[in-house]
Amino acid sequence: MKIKNLKNYKIAILGFGKEGKSTLNFLKKVGVKNISILDKNNINLEENIGNIKIITGDSYLNKLGEYDYIFKSPGISPYNKKIEKYRDKLISGTEIFFDNYKGKSICVTGTKGKSTISTLIYKTLKKAGLKVKLVGNIGNPVLDEINLLNEKVYDFVVYEMSSYMLETLKPKSYISIINNIYDCHIDWHNGRKNYINAKKNIIINAENKIVNYELKNKISSKNIFYFGKKGNYKYSENNFFINEKKILEDKNILLKGEHNRYNISAVIGVLDIISKDRKKENLFFELKEVLKSFSGLAHRMENIGAKKGITFIDDAIAVTSESTIAAIKTFGENVDTIFLGGQDSGLDFSKLRKTLKDYNIKNIVLFPDSGNRIFLDFSNNLEFDKEVVLEGNYSPKLFKTKSMKKAVDFAFKNTTKGKICLLSCASPSFSLWSGFEEKGNLFKKEVETYV
Repeated sequence: MKIKNLKNYKIAILGFGKEGKSTLNFLKKVGVKNISILDKNNINLEENIGNIKIITGDSYLNKLGEYDYIFKSPGISPYNKKIEKYRDKLISGTEIFFDNYKGKSICVTGTKGKSTISTLIYKTLKKAGLKVKLVGNIGNPVLDEINLLNEKVYDFVVYEMSSYMLETLKPKSYISIINNIYDCHIDWHNGRKNYINAKKNIIINAENKIVNYELKNKISSKNIFYFGKKGNYKYSENNFFINEKKILEDKNILLKGEHNRYNISAVIGVLDIISKDRKKENLFFELKEVLKSFSGLAHRMENIGAKKGITFIDDAIAVTSESTIAAIKTFGENVDTIFLGGQDSGLDFSKLRKTLKDYNIKNIVLFPDSGNRIFLDFSNNLEFDKEVVLEGNYSPKLFKTKSMKKAVDFAFKNTTKGKICLLSCASPSFSLWSGFEEKGNLFKKEVETYV
């Protein structure tokens, strides 16, 4: 959809969170007159909204057929029965960006690691003196960050993209990356197949495609560059390679974990393509400098400090078993206490249970709802806020609770000095919190204020 065509249509903004507010500001700026805001919750606008119509409450989806186009916020599933039949009317700020922006974009997706990869690309290109912008899932909505009306073009726009954004979009990009695909958001996408297809949408119209080697059996093409354990850009034996040629040693890198080495391999792929296309010296010196100072993003295996001899690690971003297993492997047998559980998405915890046993983690906090399933019937029958020892050949102390304060109190009481308490829940946060940020920040607060 070209911006100039929007003025003539009757438009609804579906969902009035961060994305919805950004969309309203954009539509007003480009001169759209006929706008309605639809949200289940009440909306309070401080500014004078003029003739904009607001529809809230349980009936907010009842008249979608009246609109020419519906700007849907990413978190709202198009598989909602009241929304699905109007799928051809759905549009987003992300789609407006790709239909109107004339510069080069680097798009990144994956169940995990996409924020780290996007940030490393952005920091490296910026350090190299290039004009670059970081947008999307990691920061502010793209229509807030990129003024599509003044036609300013950056050297590169780095766009972190969620599966929500990609469900109805096949972006045309300079480079697109798929980092990994694990079971996540399956309910939102109405099935695993739809989730995988949404992730794959990112490379369909990409000029250059970079994909994790682990996905080779699912995503294969002559035009794909692979990275990870094998492939064009690989990490092996403490070194990074491009087509078997060593280009970087694993030295002075603050990021922890093997998974982050594969993230770096993806970044190397991007830098290799850019360096060749721009016929410049390679950008790996700048990457080395960035890696010396970049220790990671907040809530991603973040060391928030030690107190009473216990080190606390905030990995609130971990919403899958694979993510939590990666965190456990990173810190190894130093993990003495772990916080698990959250929204129950029906994920399989069998590999996680084995990892907990293999690393002999002695103290485990279980948050509802998925915490009820991690140790099968045993954890489902636990009383809240009561310490219980698991029966059998692996016998950690379990503590089921809805309270972050009580969870942190349990950690201080039971964690061995010199060991780690790890918040890495292997589940989405929405059973008790608005998101991983709220959960992680509350964890930090309770640790800091513990007396």
